[in-house]
Amino acid sequence: MLALVDFSFEFAGRYLYKNANWHIKPNEKIGLVGLNGTGKSTLLRVISGDFDLREGKMSKPGDLKIGFLNQDLLSLDIGESVRDVVLGGRDDLMKLDKEINELLIKLETQYDDRTLQRLSDCQEQFGALGGYDWHAQADKILEGLGFSTEQLGKSLREFSGGWRMRAMLAKLLLMSPDLLLLDEPTNHLDLPTIQWLEDYLYEYQGTYVIVSHDRFFLDRTVNRIAEVAHQQLFHYKGNFTEYLEQKEERDEMMQRRFENQQDFIRQQMRFIQRFRYKASKSTAVQSRVKMLERMDKIEVLKDEKREFDIKFNIRIAPGKTIVEVKDVQKAYGDNVIFSGTEAQLLRGDKVALVGANGKGKSTLLRLIYGGEPFDGDIQLGWNVEPAFFAQHQLEALDLKNDLLNEIGRVSGEYTERELRTVLGCFLFTGEEVFKKVKVLSGGEKSRLALAKTLITQSNFLLLDEPTNHLDMFSTSVLAESLIDYSGTVLFVSHDRTFISRVANKIWWIENGKIREYQGTYDEYQEWVQKRVAAEPVVAKGATLNTPESKTATANSSSGTAVKAGASKNQIKKLEEELAVMENHISGLNTEKAKVEKQLHLPEIAADFEKVASLTVQYDGLEKQVLELQQKHDALFEEWLMLQEG
Repeated sequence: MLALVDFSFEFAGRYLYKNANWHIKPNEKIGLVGLNGTGKSTLLRVISGDFDLREGKMSKPGDLKIGFLNQDLLSLDIGESVRDVVLGGRDDLMKLDKEINELLIKLETQYDDRTLQRLSDCQEQFGALGGYDWHAQADKILEGLGFSTEQLGKSLREFSGGWRMRAMLAKLLLMSPDLLLLDEPTNHLDLPTIQWLEDYLYEYQGTYVIVSHDRFFLDRTVNRIAEVAHQQLFHYKGNFTEYLEQKEERDEMMQRRFENQQDFIRQQMRFIQRFRYKASKSTAVQSRVKMLERMDKIEVLKDEKREFDIKFNIRIAPGKTIVEVKDVQKAYGDNVIFSGTEAQLLRGDKVALVGANGKGKSTLLRLIYGGEPFDGDIQLGWNVEPAFFAQHQLEALDLKNDLLNEIGRVSGEYTERELRTVLGCFLFTGEEVFKKVKVLSGGEKSRLALAKTLITQSNFLLLDEPTNHLDMFSTSVLAESLIDYSGTVLFVSHDRTFISRVANKIWWIENGKIREYQGTYDEYQEWVQKRVAAEPVVAKGATLNTPESKTATANSSSGTAVKAGASKNQIKKLEEELAVMENHISGLNTEKAKVEKQLHLPEIAADFEKVASLTVQYDGLEKQVLELQQKHDALFEEWLMLQEG
């Protein structure tokens, strides 16, 4: 499919790749990994054609269709609606759809065989390319990535950078290119959406390369790993966990081969030194000298990893209770986030706050820290000293300072060596510590702000997506440091490996209430699966799909039960209505499929009047399905509320 042969690439006076090779074959699902700064994103830009390759050769078919999701798309400013932007991923269908509509208009006033034949050809091609399922497929992808039906008609420029990135990802998925390049696709997704994307990629029929620092995501989506290290690419079969195992085995084998070769070389050198001046041994000595000169020397490449051991200390020990949340109410207009919720954090808790975006996770952190008004009561315990990390704190950085001076503002208790160690953990090494804050990118400022938060010696850390701009190594160092941290942590994260390592409790927000699972994330996931498996099916095709709703009926520790005043008859009546509605929707979809099949028939396509009639019938059925689906969703929400309380 694509081959990079003996290629080198220099960037800013430094070689990222030197005589490296890579052959990408059809249907490979590849994870591209390596430390920050080794050139992963640069390599994707070389493959996509954004960067020219001056040394080496890249060969690929002329008609190879490449789709590239990169972080530059965050700043896109497009006035089209979200749906239209995504539909544009199928340029072939856009052109055919436009031509079909123009031909239909022409036939209203100018009916001739040539136009009719062209219409028939276009419709046949449109159907063969999946055109009649085009809009539905786009909406399905957008829904999976978290967009509501109401949002699809809004202009893309109305959305934040993260949501624009989701829309561009949807466009690429709909495009289904021959080679899909994804640079950190999970950076702006919540957990349910990441899980949806994993399932989508698992079924994806095509080739893709993913750059990601989420090892859990890579384990579920790739079957090969390409590692960037020492200006080369090293290739492994299997997912990320299997790559780590193979890499360890390879390193051990190479070490043994290196040691054996060194022993052999020492033996030959001893022979040469002993007999080099004896005429009777001169032939043997020369033979060994030439042999050593011709020998391919085995090199042991040391991992390009940093060695850091940092500890986040606390200034003063707090009491047993860190924070108590009592009868908290919070709403933004009609959007109710919290409704009389209660919770408690105890000393030493490491709590992960998980769930879909928009449920109020970041809001809860701000409320506890005192960042915005609310009704109810939130009390910090005795001697509790909180520190809060979130993206908005980037504004508090002094742009005139260099990194070392800026982080040193936190406390005068740290030595320069200790501050350099902390900065190194967050990917600022060597002379980079003297860079001015004003020249940093958004991601770099985020890492600096996080570093400042963690060395405050506070005993209660509130962290909103702390791993977003870290590589795997830095995320691992942060996890180890938080595990050893003697204070209390409440954090929001979508990195499941990080959550699994750090958290001893899981919180999520459901129906305006904070719910709690007392255990690790792995135990929580197992608990969710068991509960979902034990749930009765509500009605045909109606199951609980999100992590939050899956756990709703199972949360005995939070007292979830049938809503007060809701009788079994009410619930049963709703279930019957849902079943009837689902049967109706199923029937309409069957009718739609029959009409679509007729539109594909050559004898129908040649008859303008029949095509027009069937098109009107198809559009009417589609409208009915959409209206019924909306009513079904509303009823289903009502059923959930009665069940969950």
